[in-house]
Amino acid sequence: MEDQIVLAVATALATKGAEVLGVGARSAIGSLFSLVRSRFGTGTRESAALDAAMAHPQERWRHTALASALADVMARDPDFSAALADEWRRLAGTGVVVDQGQVVNHFSGTAGKVVQARDVQGDITF
Repeated sequence: MEDQIVLAVATALATKGAEVLGVGARSAIGSLFSLVRSRFGTGTRESAALDAAMAHPQERWRHTALASALADVMARDPDFSAALADEWRRLAGTGVVVDQGQVVNHFSGTAGKVVQARDVQGDITF
């Protein structure tokens, strides 16, 4: 996997990690999280990087640290690398995860009104 994809995986895990923990296997990204968590184990440098990134998703440097941990494990474990690449391709096809900077809005259910936005400048009145 190229560096940008590894960083995108790390960012997805960091920003969606709390959601995965909250809803478990029902989450679309749950299988990616489970794959990484299983390979990283507990009490390892890698698991610490994952936990820190999930606990502080707004801190981009933690995404980079997690990406570095992922890249290191992938370099040592080609089977994990292949499994992670396969899972990422599967998720990327669903629109659940995207490259950094892109936006995907998804709403399911019923509502009278729904507003989704990104990078709003100035006031909004409804």
